[in-house]
Amino acid sequence: MTGTAKVIVKLLFLLVILAAPTSAFAAGKVALVIGNGGYKAMSSLKNPPNDANLMANKLGSLGFDVVRIIDGDRRAFYDGLTRFGRMALGADVALVFYAGHGVQVNGRNWLLPVDAEIEAATDLPAQALKANDLLDIMEASGARLKLVFFDACRNNPLPRSMSRGTSNGLARLEANAAGMMIAFATSPGDVALDGTGNNSPFTEALARLIDTPDLEVRHLMGKVRESVYKSTGERQLPWLNEALIGEFYFGGKLQDSADWGDSSDSSASTESSTEPDEKVAAVDEGEYTPPAAALTKTRHQSAPAYARDLCTRSATAGGTFEFCASSVLDPQYGNRYGPGNLVDGKLTTAWVEGVSGNGNGERILINFDRPRLLSGFEIVNGYAKNKDIFFKNARVNTAILRLSDGSSETISLPDNMRTSRFDFSQPVETSWIEIEIATVFKGKKYADTALSEFLPIFAD
Repeated sequence: MTGTAKVIVKLLFLLVILAAPTSAFAAGKVALVIGNGGYKAMSSLKNPPNDANLMANKLGSLGFDVVRIIDGDRRAFYDGLTRFGRMALGADVALVFYAGHGVQVNGRNWLLPVDAEIEAATDLPAQALKANDLLDIMEASGARLKLVFFDACRNNPLPRSMSRGTSNGLARLEANAAGMMIAFATSPGDVALDGTGNNSPFTEALARLIDTPDLEVRHLMGKVRESVYKSTGERQLPWLNEALIGEFYFGGKLQDSADWGDSSDSSASTESSTEPDEKVAAVDEGEYTPPAAALTKTRHQSAPAYARDLCTRSATAGGTFEFCASSVLDPQYGNRYGPGNLVDGKLTTAWVEGVSGNGNGERILINFDRPRLLSGFEIVNGYAKNKDIFFKNARVNTAILRLSDGSSETISLPDNMRTSRFDFSQPVETSWIEIEIATVFKGKKYADTALSEFLPIFAD
């Protein structure tokens, strides 16, 4: 496959992911598990298939829907990625585990299918998967929590003729989006051990400890690090890079609920952080309460934290509510673009996000003063002051809607200036509602994305 063809395939793949239908208020845990050992043109590895099967079975027992790839070639890689990407849309937790050959060339990490034949650095884009592409898929999915495990820092399998630009182990990867964690079997630039038993030291420790009750994921990885360091005679030290919000427990909590933060940063590197000690609703099996549940059973997550200077309070619909934005465009020509414009009843004003780019991942929040029975909402897309301004600025194409009961849904907005009404199948008790921009209609002149109105509709 040529480099140009590879780019086309990736673009088509991302379009499929973004266009794939999702079920209303989806909530779940999904995983992509890959174990490659039977390489055809380079040194084989004994344990990655064992490691992948061990992790897939363990995650399945913890309630994950697992896409499993053992000794995957290039076609299996991309078929599995497509399936996983669709499953991950709007998920509570999206997880990737990769065991096999991974190489670092010129500071970039590549994961190798079993049919890869790499003789020159120019072969990599056509025959291998760039590790960053996995992160891009997870961001595009809108999953709230994104976990990545690489047990791929083994010996470099590339020919000696490719010594230029290659380095030992894998290069550091940044968890540059809120709600993401990246774990490596060893430190950047170091080589991990395949192990003398049926599993690598890293996977053995991870699978053994992952379902421990009351063990928050960061503490889990601390115990994995300690176990690997000791079992390898202090030769291997796992490495972690995380930007998690709140807490997550694979094995649940022995207390009343297993709590974790609203780590929704699918494409949201600019997302504001929730305070680390804020407690929110469970995602463990049996703990998630869907909108159809009796209202007396609803467990509300704490509202996501926003910068105080990006919030305003307004009295409307029988209460005093807080309206917040993750960013706001600086005033232009005397116009202000804060979140209060969303509820002022004027189409001549709008909230406009204020980050570079087109605003993917930027959010708005309405925080109610008490739990309310919400039947839907009305929204006016774009800067609806007039047709010229509407099309000059970007508008929301798809967005992720979240409620305090832990439910979420990907919605599509029409590209027009009319008021759109979204009704739930039945009223939902919630203490806040949040919308995150996922994709946009590009503006003819400006990249800034706008919304003119966003009003809750109550049933109580």
